[in-house]
Amino acid sequence: MSVARRSLATFTAAVLAAALPATAASATQEQDVGLLRLTVTQPDGTAARGSVNLVATDDSHSDFLQLDESGQLSADVPANDYKILITPAYDDPDLPDDGLRQWVPGKTSYARAEAFRVTAGATTDVTERLLPPSPITVRARDAITGAPITRVCAYAAGRGGNCDDTELTIPRLVPGPQTIRVYTEDGNHLATDAEVTVVEGDSATALVDLTPAAHVETTVVDAATGAPVAGACATVAPAGTGELPSVGPLACSDATGRLRLDSVEAGSWNLFVRPTGSPYGAQWVGATGGTGDPAKARTVTLAAGRTVTVPPVRLDRAGTITGTMTSAATGAPVTSGEVSVAHSSGLSYLSWGAYLDGQGSYRIDWLGPYRWPLLFTTSDHALQWSGGVPARGQAKPVTVRAGGSTTYSPALKRGTLVTGGLTNQAGRPVSATLTFHNAATGEVVGSAWDYDGRYEARVLGRQTVTVEWQWGGFADYAGWYDGVADASAAKRVTVPSSGSLTVDIGLRPFPAT
Repeated sequence: MSVARRSLATFTAAVLAAALPATAASATQEQDVGLLRLTVTQPDGTAARGSVNLVATDDSHSDFLQLDESGQLSADVPANDYKILITPAYDDPDLPDDGLRQWVPGKTSYARAEAFRVTAGATTDVTERLLPPSPITVRARDAITGAPITRVCAYAAGRGGNCDDTELTIPRLVPGPQTIRVYTEDGNHLATDAEVTVVEGDSATALVDLTPAAHVETTVVDAATGAPVAGACATVAPAGTGELPSVGPLACSDATGRLRLDSVEAGSWNLFVRPTGSPYGAQWVGATGGTGDPAKARTVTLAAGRTVTVPPVRLDRAGTITGTMTSAATGAPVTSGEVSVAHSSGLSYLSWGAYLDGQGSYRIDWLGPYRWPLLFTTSDHALQWSGGVPARGQAKPVTVRAGGSTTYSPALKRGTLVTGGLTNQAGRPVSATLTFHNAATGEVVGSAWDYDGRYEARVLGRQTVTVEWQWGGFADYAGWYDGVADASAAKRVTVPSSGSLTVDIGLRPFPAT
């Protein structure tokens, strides 16, 4: 089977299996092994085809295998407890159907699956009957008024994107609890992940409540002439944070300058506007004009189902910032990284920054003429804001002049080296993503991702941080150092201003939300 023909989830599972630590990859040679024999039949009793993932419950081992023509496989695996995921291929053995994956015995999630013990020197036989693909019909109603929604859309993993009037049917899902995404095309209600139950051999109906969305309307104009500006795109950030979304509501002004932002949650927001294909500069929308500082942005308070009209957004002409990034430790150019105005790199076609070139140079030519805090993110230096500080509120802003060019070439601080091991409850090394937060503000001040249960991160000190982790493959877990599920209980760690710090982290299976 070629990689090009594999479905995305199946290929991801294979990559996860291949990326296990070296100690796990050679486990069958270093540990006592047992034989696991699996026989899988289709709903009508004939031999099934498809792919199989064997996953040790302690994350120490994983195998990606194929059923043979008789619906069977045999595998020598390290003695352990295993959960088994089957991705059937009803039509083509080389094209397993991710939308019909099931965990043994007949379950729809890793958490509900049974663990099978493989004992050294012994054989464990497992049989499984695939559940018959069954439909579910989806209806939606307004969560506040209870009124039916006349045009509803829904999809499930490997099944999706359908819309219909009043109700729609997703035809082929594994019976049991399922999560489906329900939304509307018109942006008048917020999308939601609904927990539904698919009934074997029957067409069950799920009624899903959708919360009405809030909306923002405004007009985008030239600050000097008042003429409408087309192609200026707006999104929102939670008020006072400056955190622009990697995905989220986005709308652009039309030829009359009119802009309507749909699908926004109720709450307090700041607006960020970036013009495209015009000489105007980006801005945080302030009370009377643009600003580069989100702390000075206008706060827009939205309620579910309501539309708020914001005074016209007045755009100024853009200026340019250029520079070359070097290392304060060596003086050499830093050639891999990004300069941005926010932690996120932005939507797929609306960036919040610019990448460094091979000489460490950058150019941002779309910012409005204001004072902008700039964020420098690289692989081998600590995350830092202009002025060499860890937090946006401490940054030294860089001034942009309309039609002009400003040079800002920082010498980046290496930061304090934070290292440690990552282990699961059984004490085995695991891979995870770590995010370091300033303990006082919650702002992201560093990150790391490891392959083999050891991590390295550079964080500016002196500051006190909390450490968030995300871990998983077939089941996703999240938590905080040291062994807690939420940020409020996270243990605080003081990062010194220089040198190094060791923080070993034990990960626990707290479900990721």
